[in-house]
Amino acid sequence: MIITIDAGTTNTRVTLFDGKQRLGIVKAAIGVRNTSIDGNNSQLVSTISQAISQLKQEHNIVDKDIEAILAAGMITSNLGLVEVPHLIAPVSLQDFSDNIFSKVFPEISDTPIHFIPGVKNLETNNIQSIDGLDIMRGEEVEALAIADLFEIKQDSVIALPGSHSKFISIDASQAINGCCTTLAGELNSIITHHTILTSSLQDKFADTLCSESLLEGYNAVEKYGLGHALFTIRLNEQFGGKGHQQLANYLVGAILHSDIKALSSAPQLLFTPDTPIYIGGKGLLCEATAVLIRYLYPDAKITHCDNVEDLSAIGAIYVARQSGLVN
Repeated sequence: MIITIDAGTTNTRVTLFDGKQRLGIVKAAIGVRNTSIDGNNSQLVSTISQAISQLKQEHNIVDKDIEAILAAGMITSNLGLVEVPHLIAPVSLQDFSDNIFSKVFPEISDTPIHFIPGVKNLETNNIQSIDGLDIMRGEEVEALAIADLFEIKQDSVIALPGSHSKFISIDASQAINGCCTTLAGELNSIITHHTILTSSLQDKFADTLCSESLLEGYNAVEKYGLGHALFTIRLNEQFGGKGHQQLANYLVGAILHSDIKALSSAPQLLFTPDTPIYIGGKGLLCEATAVLIRYLYPDAKITHCDNVEDLSAIGAIYVARQSGLVN
């Protein structure tokens, strides 16, 4: 049996696996944000301890049945359980396995927890410029899961759209060359719920993709810049007769303009129009990202990785197998 811990900013998932088969999962709306607010990680520790106890009780297992406990994500930051330094790209699968940090937390379990480090693009001691700099904790194991499951054997980019979208460059050996982060989902939420546009957008996101409106929003930013393009959402609602789905898709297109710009311009991604792109996850942001990439690069090789769950856990197990921690 393997237990994985995926702790992010606002949520924690603790999952029990038998090999690659998920047996159970416990989710909690507690993350490293609570550590920042409280000034200590007691809520996070308690949440993980209770989740592991619940899984053990539900599946009638004891410590000796647990082959390993694996952790990745913001749990490896200074707001998590223990701070594990980022590895500096390029980072191979072997580099990840060689730098796993293990520690016993008696208040959680007598079984050691094995922490998989995150990645940063550049050495940041005495850095002169942040050009090309980026960091991630958690997305690296999601990228490795996709690389393993989809048998990536060529230089590629893995896109993980979300609150903080990531584009991750990976090479033919599945080494991570670097990443680039945007605030796509967070911007979509803020603009939808907390601006003058909230009324026009009916305080809710698009729930179906409208490619025409998506492209209109993208092209409006290309023509006018982001500020005016966003205000035209109100103009389209007031005078253009546009409905909610059209306006909400227009907003996504406007926001994702910067994502596509980042993909094509960030030096650490090594992107060319011939670079295969794997889009991980489900939902409208993922669909919209694919549409816009195809719009700019009609011959792009895009693979949707939308039928895979537990990416973080699968990636952590992949690294652990490489290191010999699990069979």
